[in-house]
Amino acid sequence: MRYKKLLRLSLLALVAGCQGMLPQEGAAPVNPGGDVALIFNRTSTVWFGIVRSAQVYMDDLKVCVIPNAGNCTVNIPSGKHTLKVDSTFSGSFGVFSQNYQLDSGKTYRFVILPNESEMVTNYMSYYGIAEATYYELNKNAISSNNGDFTMRPAK
Repeated sequence: MRYKKLLRLSLLALVAGCQGMLPQEGAAPVNPGGDVALIFNRTSTVWFGIVRSAQVYMDDLKVCVIPNAGNCTVNIPSGKHTLKVDSTFSGSFGVFSQNYQLDSGKTYRFVILPNESEMVTNYMSYYGIAEATYYELNKNAISSNNGDFTMRPAK
């Protein structure tokens, strides 16, 4: 009978320990406020196998975490900003990053979708050496489009 009690306690400890191993989104998104509205719509990526959330950053501040086929609206101050899109635990070294001049009082709409060309490159490189080299050479670049997601203005 003692072994059953020990087995139950071991199973409980195992389950409790595994709860902390689930993927985390990191810091919660922040809406900095301002006179410019940004609307992000994410396409469904189930067919591409990307089920992780898309994380949107404005000048390195996380403003949105968007699940598959989800959307997000955020207000920011006008001016020149860098918008970045990355995915949680993407396994790739890349990210979408682009500078935008955002005018006061306007609304900007963006579509976030899978970066199909990058997915092909990631699967073709067995050891990931090409991605790591590209990342190191371009980690300080202002614009890049080599992550799991890409983003474009909505039409």
